[in-house]
Amino acid sequence: GGSKLTTPLPFHCGFTNDYKEVVDDLHKRLPKCPLFGLSFSLGANIMTKYVGEEGENCPLVAAIAVGNPYDMYKVIKHLDSQRLSPSKIYDMAILNFLKTAFKANQSTIMSAPVEFNIRKIAQSSSIMEFTEEMTRKAFAYKSAKHLLDDSSCGPHLDNIRIPTMFLNSLDDPICIKSLIPFEKLVSNPYLVLALTVHGGHIGYMGNSWPTSWVELPVSQFFAAMLKHYHK
Repeated sequence: GGSKLTTPLPFHCGFTNDYKEVVDDLHKRLPKCPLFGLSFSLGANIMTKYVGEEGENCPLVAAIAVGNPYDMYKVIKHLDSQRLSPSKIYDMAILNFLKTAFKANQSTIMSAPVEFNIRKIAQSSSIMEFTEEMTRKAFAYKSAKHLLDDSSCGPHLDNIRIPTMFLNSLDDPICIKSLIPFEKLVSNPYLVLALTVHGGHIGYMGNSWPTSWVELPVSQFFAAMLKHYHK
């Protein structure tokens, strides 16, 4: 949202510390209030990873992840490999955002005891290159792949212990069908996968304009979970 960094440490696609701190604080201040998690795209990966890391101790009552990428390394490889497709638009937009965020916080990030090459960061032509030159160094990972693999929520799906719905569209140009971990989503009884034929990447506009159709299943799922919670 354009907020300035207050420490040299930026964020990455699997950094759950901030999310955990906020949820823990809310749960501490409002112990009797049921908390629900709703997240989209990259945020869906972070929230899902957090829920899996917490396991039985997760303070959320239920969660919904829309347009979850599941495997960050494969998603980034997919985006970077595109040339003339809708996926390339997202790829360039994400890369531009990363570069802009770095430039806006350059002095703060550079104050860390890490050797960054500003020229290579600025000249990165792909998300993977930017991750290799900046993000993985900031978090002391040995490579971009190491960071992205460690950031993926996929390996944490088995450990989720709260009702969690995953909403994915089969025509999503980012979170493509081949990356949806069907077996993991089916094998854990706490998880439910909702697939739509259309919806793009967290779009779901259609006949519901100017609101998003996704509001309907989200409200229905949370209402059901809240009813179950009060029983």
